[in-house]
Amino acid sequence: MKKALLAAALAALLFPAVTVAATVKAYTEALPPLNFEENGRVGGFASELLQLMAADAGHTVQLELVPWLRAYRTVKQQPGSALYSIVRNPEREKLFRWVGPIAPRRIVVYTLATRTDVVLRKQADLLRYRHGVLASSSAASGLQQLGVPAAQLEYGQSDEVNLKKLLLRRADTVVMLDWAMQWQLRQQKVDPARIRPVWTLDQRYQYWFAFNKDTNPAVLRSLQQALGRIKADGRLAALQRRYGA
Repeated sequence: MKKALLAAALAALLFPAVTVAATVKAYTEALPPLNFEENGRVGGFASELLQLMAADAGHTVQLELVPWLRAYRTVKQQPGSALYSIVRNPEREKLFRWVGPIAPRRIVVYTLATRTDVVLRKQADLLRYRHGVLASSSAASGLQQLGVPAAQLEYGQSDEVNLKKLLLRRADTVVMLDWAMQWQLRQQKVDPARIRPVWTLDQRYQYWFAFNKDTNPAVLRSLQQALGRIKADGRLAALQRRYGA
């Protein structure tokens, strides 16, 4: 009996358990440059990173871009599914299993470089200006929680639209992710020197991949390990440079 147990233990050391290949169905929203759809294909920094991780871990991944609330609801109900790019915060901590972090999340207030009249030295100064924000965004709700009246929020349906409004002086500032601003400047061929940051609204959290709570733990471990390898060998840094991180 002892010999059998010893043999089993030795086999476990020499031939560790192999994670069964899985197919991960991942849902996301349009949040360029992290995730977006182009020519019928889901791409972006986080999309490519998840594909790299899945391939490195021996899994396959299927990406689908849908409205955020639908994606959120689906992943909470569908075992083995994933949601991205999502902020890991205390309210969501127990709702999902997490792999990451994959990217910083800094929400910044920007204005035109020529607008020397826009000065933010303290939080209360936000109440003096009209801010361009995404409709139904955390930036919009964050500004309102700080006391900025809804009448001083200029709502846009995309970061592209909001940057155009800032350039046309329809808003004093625009509030967006630093990644998103760099991406929009490149996409719209706007000289970065025309824009300057004046306030950091929020940088408490990071972006992660969130998985349904009933996802196989071995799959999660393999993906986390794959992310570690991608960081270590420079592939993550190369991907960040390509998307302007």
